[in-house]
Amino acid sequence: MKLVSVVLIAIVLSAQGDGDRTMAAVRSAMAPALPFPATSQDGAVPANGNTEALWMVRPLQPGDRSIEVIANPLNDANQLKAARAMAQIENNIQAAQRRAALQYDRAVAEAKRTGKSQEVDGVSLSDEGVAGVKIDAESHVLIDVTIDAPFTIEMASAVQPAPSKLAIIPGAVAVLAMPSNTYRDADGVERYAEAQTMVFLGQVAPPEVQKQADHLFGVSAPGSGKSLVIRLRGNEVLIADLLRKTNWNSLLELLQ
Repeated sequence: MKLVSVVLIAIVLSAQGDGDRTMAAVRSAMAPALPFPATSQDGAVPANGNTEALWMVRPLQPGDRSIEVIANPLNDANQLKAARAMAQIENNIQAAQRRAALQYDRAVAEAKRTGKSQEVDGVSLSDEGVAGVKIDAESHVLIDVTIDAPFTIEMASAVQPAPSKLAIIPGAVAVLAMPSNTYRDADGVERYAEAQTMVFLGQVAPPEVQKQADHLFGVSAPGSGKSLVIRLRGNEVLIADLLRKTNWNSLLELLQ
């Protein structure tokens, strides 16, 4: 029994090691598009205090299956964008507070007239609008990597993921893309869907896209061997740069 446990642990550790090496290869392939400083240990600022770079990259740790690129908060342009977004959020909240106050006054007047209490809507996080979610999406790119495994996700969006017309990657099984968009959920609340692109490489079936409900789509692709599915989501400009500059040939060679 102990021997079986030791063998299983060895297999798991070997698989983890292979996965870490694959992640290092993905990071290396993307290096031409990510000439940015590494983050500090907590991921808050560049480790070297760089204020010029627009972006910074969180260093890979053992077991990571995602690469995170984050807007540099020390950069002047990024600070200006954040300040503008916060101003928009503040305006939205103030407008919601004014609506709530008017509704309260009407409810009080109606209660005095009829003797019946009225419900009044308060101010909630949804009153911020999509400005906060949008600045969050535009301030990062998350690169999720699925290695030698089936790929299945759900994504909330008003726009169905479709084959990309802009990203042409020779040798790829497929490239699906979805632009950023806004939609209203079942309660009428405005939502923001960040941009996403998925690149399917190696021994993986062409992806299937199914509409599961209003503003909800499922994407799935069974894997049959060595494969990579790389899902990029967040800032559309940086995603386009990653798709254009990544050394995709090196990843295709890795899967041979």
